[in-house]
Amino acid sequence: MEKENKIKREPTLLESIIVLLALVFFVSVGFGICKFELQAMLLCTAVFTVFMAMRIGLIWDDCEKAISQRVVKVMPIVYIMFTVGGLIATLIFSGTIPMMIYYGLQIIKPHLLLPCSFLVCCVLSVVTGTGWGSAGTAGIALIGIAIGMDVPLAPVAACIVAGATFGDKLSPMSDTTLLAALSAGTGLYDHIRSMLYTTVPAALISLVIYTTYGMRFGKDTAMPESVTSMITTLDSIYNWNVLLLLPFVIIFAGALMKKPTLPVMYLAIGVGLVLGVVFQGFSLQNGFTAFATGFKVDLAGIDAAVTDANILTLLQRGGLSSMSNIVLTIFCAYAYAGISEEAGFMEKIIDSLVKKIKTRGGTVLAAVCTAIVLTIIGVSGYISLIMTGELWRKPYLKQRMDLCNLSRTCEDGGTMVCSCVPFSTSGLFYATALGVPVLSYAPWHFMAYLCPLLAIIYGFTGFGIKMISAEEAEEQIAKLGFKN
Repeated sequence: MEKENKIKREPTLLESIIVLLALVFFVSVGFGICKFELQAMLLCTAVFTVFMAMRIGLIWDDCEKAISQRVVKVMPIVYIMFTVGGLIATLIFSGTIPMMIYYGLQIIKPHLLLPCSFLVCCVLSVVTGTGWGSAGTAGIALIGIAIGMDVPLAPVAACIVAGATFGDKLSPMSDTTLLAALSAGTGLYDHIRSMLYTTVPAALISLVIYTTYGMRFGKDTAMPESVTSMITTLDSIYNWNVLLLLPFVIIFAGALMKKPTLPVMYLAIGVGLVLGVVFQGFSLQNGFTAFATGFKVDLAGIDAAVTDANILTLLQRGGLSSMSNIVLTIFCAYAYAGISEEAGFMEKIIDSLVKKIKTRGGTVLAAVCTAIVLTIIGVSGYISLIMTGELWRKPYLKQRMDLCNLSRTCEDGGTMVCSCVPFSTSGLFYATALGVPVLSYAPWHFMAYLCPLLAIIYGFTGFGIKMISAEEAEEQIAKLGFKN
């Protein structure tokens, strides 16, 4: 039975807005203020949306089918997410990620603290897939160096956060990277390639500013003990060899050659297991244990009780099970999204908006603003990534823009901006970990402003915008179940 025949009537704009406001209420008040679990709040929103859908004529079977269909659509990316968890743990097991951390920490030069802080966190967040982990380990050490040098902490913290979000945005092992590609409906590597157009120029401009400003602090200061302790501990656990870079070579080669994501990742995992056994002397059984449940230092014969806490934060992570929370969040969010789409709530809102938007640039501008607003009111960056992708797929296709442009917009207005929102999960984490208030480092976090600005400029100029034919656009619109 066709979707149009199921609905007794189309939702009104007021009803559609109420459904969207329910999401804002449960997430911003329930999760943001009352600190209830995010997944529970998303399910409460879904329950409310079911009642609103029944109000316009849907029955429970329709809602249940809509949820099931949406979950089926996201399963490929869910498999990738679980695989990424296993990949992270395997690359820690092999020594690949620790080697990048080991040499990354050694490039820190106290007299070039600002650019070094940015570059080190860029490298660490890209190879580990976690901005929080990079800021919570190397970032804390860098703040210690800044205190010793009497360098203002706000710009240093901004360099750390900017570098952390750089990798959080670009790493194929980052949950936000995967989620943005999923919500927009594009391929992972297509999404990453598209983001290079805004992220790389923004990073280069930021690096020039940080370097120019940081040169005034030329005092040579000894490296803090916390950094040397991390380097020494890593050196005692792992054996270094250039061949440990093979998994990264496989991943990036696969991306450049546009090979299927899962086979490439499993090849890298297999090579990582072999490297861990050959070069680190770890057992294959421990390798599979790390793959499933995450790497723990006791798998390497190290006593966690006497190991540097920063090292534990960096190394004890990953595994298939580590992705359970984000996957659960996706399922809960897509219960709401599936019902909203089936009932036509989201389409009603967007159709009312796009009537006044006639250009490609206006569409991109509106999508960027949507991502920023949802980031602020949604508290968690996940909500912005999911809902911006859901809301703007049809308008982007109507303008014949490939959906990789939309996934980039989700991150430009979501991932990058979230760290500058004082009450967001990211803002609270960075402020607490680094001991610098969000409103102090935010003016120095240039990437948070440059990425959305570049996205808008590209929208109006056409630079960096991947276009598709009218036939492809109509085909994708029909495939997504939207009305023309």
